[in-house]
Amino acid sequence: MKNMEHKNFQATSHGSSIGLVCHYQLENGSSQFLFLDDAEKGVVLNGSLCFSTENFVQSLASSNGLILLSGYSADQPCYYVLNPLTKNSHMIPQASTLGRIIRIGLAYDGSQFEVVIVIAEAGSSPESNRLELHIFSSGTGCWSRQNLTNLTLPSLPEFEFQELATPPLYSNGAIHWEIAGHLLVYQVKGSHYELYELPNFFDDWSWQSTMTYRRTLCESGGRVYYCYTDFDGFHVWDLLKEDDNLGTYYACYDSKRFRWRLVQSIKHQVFISNYQHFYGLFFDWEPHKIAPIAYNEEAQSIYLQIPGTVFTYNFDTGIMTTICNYSYPEINFNCCKFLPVITSWVTNDIREMELLPEEQRELNLPIQEIEKLSL
Repeated sequence: MKNMEHKNFQATSHGSSIGLVCHYQLENGSSQFLFLDDAEKGVVLNGSLCFSTENFVQSLASSNGLILLSGYSADQPCYYVLNPLTKNSHMIPQASTLGRIIRIGLAYDGSQFEVVIVIAEAGSSPESNRLELHIFSSGTGCWSRQNLTNLTLPSLPEFEFQELATPPLYSNGAIHWEIAGHLLVYQVKGSHYELYELPNFFDDWSWQSTMTYRRTLCESGGRVYYCYTDFDGFHVWDLLKEDDNLGTYYACYDSKRFRWRLVQSIKHQVFISNYQHFYGLFFDWEPHKIAPIAYNEEAQSIYLQIPGTVFTYNFDTGIMTTICNYSYPEINFNCCKFLPVITSWVTNDIREMELLPEEQRELNLPIQEIEKLSL
């Protein structure tokens, strides 16, 4: 894939919309990337943006239409910042670090991008992890380092399931990471950071993180939401802003540590009952098999992934609408990963969009005819 010149990162869209990026990993190590939008009249597939790669890559983050991937160049690990509109990318050598890379994020403001790596410093005690950031700027073309002074985290797990990691979110000028039961918010401009407890935090988070319950951070209506599954059901929390009226209910909370409001919660029993009503027999149910992808505040709907299917669930009506079906080998239903995105490309040209007919509302993955583009 060609290197993307700096000018190619300039905003080129006539508008924006919310959609999903699907990264489907084939058994031979290649991948398909599909760009979807769930419209009222059916599934919209933006064929002009879809592509596939012949070599192995991992999708790490998205920001305002750009996607951050990890892969190899000349057998050396590196990162790629991809512009799906132009099919160009910027290859970034990995930073030289002494500590352990625990998180990575992407920030794009329409003109420049930054890749930000969170490092647990070498030599930190297991009970208290000091953090530092390594930042690559497309403006300077080099890495810089910033210590997060006066910020420590409790014990980090020795191992985390990479395929179950919570993707970072860039929203309102900040990168948001879930880490060790906390939300780390890093304001890119000004280099300001905050740390909040997550709604599902508890003291032995290192044990919790080894479980397979799914979580996601997403944006809707300019607000940040944290969606997660647990043994009881799946839940949606709203990250409160400084100027929000917290009310008397939150008077007992330390707003510097906990800034969340529960907006939706559904028990698994209710969800299973609704699913059977619309789709008949249910699969062998286990709570870890349901993964929240995104939340739509206006539609009061959540995007959910279960083995082989992605659909929306309406909290008000309980109605489910299938987005797509996908095949997976044996029990590896993690081969299909979805990232919510706010697209920044031109979408008003109907010739570039494929609207499936009413009788064919479901998109089946993988798709056979997709142009290959080697990284």
